[in-house]
Amino acid sequence: MKQKPGFSLTEFLIIGAIVALLAVAGTLMIGIERSRNRDAKRIADMTNFAAGFAILYAQDASYAAAAEGCATVGVLATTCKLPTLTGMESQLKDPGSYSYQVTKVPDAEDFGISFRLERPYAQYAAGTHLLTRSGIK
Repeated sequence: MKQKPGFSLTEFLIIGAIVALLAVAGTLMIGIERSRNRDAKRIADMTNFAAGFAILYAQDASYAAAAEGCATVGVLATTCKLPTLTGMESQLKDPGSYSYQVTKVPDAEDFGISFRLERPYAQYAAGTHLLTRSGIK
């Protein structure tokens, strides 16, 4: 009996299973990288917020001017006057489904902005963090 050239059903199933495994692994890797990119953007935004607060403090010896527009705890940090003062109003938005919230209304001595990381990033654990005058906690 002569065999026909080509692949058998078993060979097709094995190749299909390998392709499916590679597709699943690729999808998982892409999801992880996307969350890392969002977290990197969040850390960069907090660095920009901190730089803006530092500039404001150097000018006025107070953080209080940034409180305009965000005079209550829990409001979005993007409603504060600080992004407008620094020209970053269109850039300082959470890239995912979270938000940057005011946890301490800016006053003469301190401020507080909370943000959330999806995954561990550098020295920061996943979860909620706080930006204050002393840095990210």
